[in-house]
Amino acid sequence: MLAKDSGHLVTVASMAGKTGCVGLVDYCASKHGAIGCHDSIAMEILAQKKYGVNTTLICPFFINTGMFHGVTTKCPALFPILEAEYAVECIMEAILTNRPLLCMPKASYSILALIGLLPIEAQVLMADFFGTNESMNDFQGRQKKD
Repeated sequence: MLAKDSGHLVTVASMAGKTGCVGLVDYCASKHGAIGCHDSIAMEILAQKKYGVNTTLICPFFINTGMFHGVTTKCPALFPILEAEYAVECIMEAILTNRPLLCMPKASYSILALIGLLPIEAQVLMADFFGTNESMNDFQGRQKKD
């Protein structure tokens, strides 16, 4: 891609990679790593002035694929469990329009703006308010098919 100055790097991470989440330490850590890698590659591409190589970072909330079977959301109007078809449509649009960042749902952008400004104690209070500290309480994971 760099040699041809053409291409598109897409990283599917998670909102869990932008903040911590009770019950998801390992998942958050892996998504933080994916985001750090993505951001570093994006910076290298731009530093080399390879403007034909685009990057898109995807950070969805929970998607109804079975992977997070049993998770709940306290504020479904703001933070619904996303349907896979909707997520795919949003991701494809972001890629085709060379959007550098896609967070889903849109309310996630306000969380991102606050996370960087708030101390961890305030982040915990915010997570309590939105119910994300309890979202994994009934988590069962992907169910095995017989």
